[in-house]
Amino acid sequence: MSEQDDQERDLPATEQKIRKSREEGNVPRSRDLAGGVVLITGVALLFMTGDTFITKTQELLQNSLILERQHAFDSKYMGLQWVALLQESLFLLVPLFFGVYAAAILANVMIGGINWSTKPLEPKLSKLNPIKGLKNIFSVHGLVELTKAILKTVVLGLTGYLLLMQDLEKFSALAAMPLNHGMSSVAKIVIFDAFILAFVYFLVVLVDVPYQLWKYYKELRMNLEEIKRESKETEGDPHLKGRIRSLQREAARKRMMASVPTADVVVTNPTHYSVALQYQHNGQGAPKVLAKGTGLIALRIRELATTHRVPLVEAPPLARALYAHVELEQEIPASLYTAVAKVLAYVYALSQGNSRFVELPTEKDIPPGLDPLQQRT
Repeated sequence: MSEQDDQERDLPATEQKIRKSREEGNVPRSRDLAGGVVLITGVALLFMTGDTFITKTQELLQNSLILERQHAFDSKYMGLQWVALLQESLFLLVPLFFGVYAAAILANVMIGGINWSTKPLEPKLSKLNPIKGLKNIFSVHGLVELTKAILKTVVLGLTGYLLLMQDLEKFSALAAMPLNHGMSSVAKIVIFDAFILAFVYFLVVLVDVPYQLWKYYKELRMNLEEIKRESKETEGDPHLKGRIRSLQREAARKRMMASVPTADVVVTNPTHYSVALQYQHNGQGAPKVLAKGTGLIALRIRELATTHRVPLVEAPPLARALYAHVELEQEIPASLYTAVAKVLAYVYALSQGNSRFVELPTEKDIPPGLDPLQQRT
């Protein structure tokens, strides 16, 4: 990707791109934060259990260095003693190991959360590209990493120096102490200084968290063309979707036209509207609309009706009302029962040869608000 393209990526990443990035195993992580949390957790556990840890360690050292005369001639004793010392050491260190292990897991999900993905394990030749590695070294990211390393070295070095200067008098007084008390004092000083250094290190690496988040979302930024392409992939090509809708409308129109021969009557405007009605003569349900249309579709409905000898009835107000307020395959509303009943009575009378005595529906039979022409006037 060219540098110009990178500069054009000034739009935030979409939810889909962030989700795809996570699926590929790319989530924000801070190695410095993880290392700081693990370090301060381990030292804090030593600091809180310092007296017990020091006492147990002294006992282990004493037991490992003491050997009675009769045991020196027992070949099995050394093995048993070694196993016993190993068990005691494990019991002493297991809480520390579990605490550090839990801290390592927690620290790695503090930013970015838990994310399961096998994509990072897949071999990629791009990872072995030396040119890309050199670019990373001499990039802005490499400069930031160098600056962080220098900052950590300076801050920790200065902190360690101040602690050492503060402890010089304490170390001088250790020469006059008994061995046991001297070793205990040294251990306490070392653990306390280690805790201070770990805490300072943790404060320094906290700076890495906002940087990693900023870097992660910066690398995912998109330009307008990428967003359009993603939208097209997600929602589909607008031209293709339009073509599909057109085919769907055409298929629905063919099904509608195929139902016209089964209608009992076609109500017309007479030229602008056509609505085909069907009435179940078993008395179950009201008449329903099988087909409707305006213009050329209305003309085609009338042609099909004429071909299949379906009666055509001119009732302009009713035709307009049915077209506007009744969908295909729906029964007519109760407000139009009277008007439609007159039409069906006319069709029945027509089949009996005395239709001249039947009254067709007029504007008075259409309730206010149902005839679109009445609304416009």
